[in-house]
Amino acid sequence: MNLCPGNDCTPGKAGCSCQRRTIAVLVCQKGAVIALVTLFLPVAVLSLGIVADLGVVFAARRLAQAACDLGALAGCQELDWDLLAQGTVLIDEDRGRARAIEYTRRNLESMENLFSEVSIAASVDNSSKDAPRVVVEAEVVVHAYFLRWIPGLHRGISLAVMSESSVVERTKWD
Repeated sequence: MNLCPGNDCTPGKAGCSCQRRTIAVLVCQKGAVIALVTLFLPVAVLSLGIVADLGVVFAARRLAQAACDLGALAGCQELDWDLLAQGTVLIDEDRGRARAIEYTRRNLESMENLFSEVSIAASVDNSSKDAPRVVVEAEVVVHAYFLRWIPGLHRGISLAVMSESSVVERTKWD
């Protein structure tokens, strides 16, 4: 088999240089692959890291939203029973606010390794006599491992979620 087309040289024949040239080309190609891997491996690792960080951020937002939802529902259960006996549906403001914050905080405690800062605020709005409501707002900062190298994200990624729940008076009983 002639490795050098157009040459009257067969491999193993004395003075044949085509075998040396083929080996030199293969060595050069191996060096090119190492150079490409060296250049693109950090880019690939950084890309995977950013995707992983964004996945953590989306999961953390979902968990924080669920905690706020549970807190708002818990706050709505703190009705003023004396007024309810008279036929007025209102939420006890102090107990409703405290219960909403307590439940939200409890649900976020299990994820403390995910968040670096947590602030929770709750309010009770009895101004609408038909549907008193509880609003829970939480602000959390999610740890970022790869994204922290981007300017402005060294503390983490801030998320704000809000949930609202209301008590509706049932007027018709079937």
